[in-house]
Amino acid sequence: MTSPHRLPYRGPEWVARIRAGDEAAFETLFRALAPGLCALVTRYVGERSIAEEIVQELFLDLWTHRADVTIEQSIAAYLFTAARNRALNHVKRERRIVDLTSIERADRSDPAAPGEAELLDALELQDAIAQLPARCRLIFTLNRHQDLSYTEIAASLGLSVKTVETQMGRALRALRDRLRHLVR
Repeated sequence: MTSPHRLPYRGPEWVARIRAGDEAAFETLFRALAPGLCALVTRYVGERSIAEEIVQELFLDLWTHRADVTIEQSIAAYLFTAARNRALNHVKRERRIVDLTSIERADRSDPAAPGEAELLDALELQDAIAQLPARCRLIFTLNRHQDLSYTEIAASLGLSVKTVETQMGRALRALRDRLRHLVR
């Protein structure tokens, strides 16, 4: 089988073929890129079956909206970016569900259960993270919530390790400044 790197997915003719409804081109694209996309998404979501579902939905949306989709880079780059974004959105949704469920289930008679002050502090921290610039927030979240190393973050986002270090420094400084009053 031909390596995906040798196939011309970078050319605008692939986008044109997909837009024109060329099922053979779409299937070739799917067969060549889906395994790599699944591997990428699995790194974010942790489960292969969920990753496969996300990738299938991505290709379904591409096919369904092929006449309207705007692809300014190679179709492969577009798909990898879209897959990463969908994986991150899935992780965010799952984390939000888990956070809300744990708060709802907290037994108020349990002395270890978080009190109102702790919950307000946690909400303030979430708000402070949400206020970070997009790149800082993404890198901070990948490092602190997904436990990815700077090297892994740099590789997955196509950045240098130094850029990741700089962005983490900015994120930590901003959070420290904004949440100074919480440190007692």
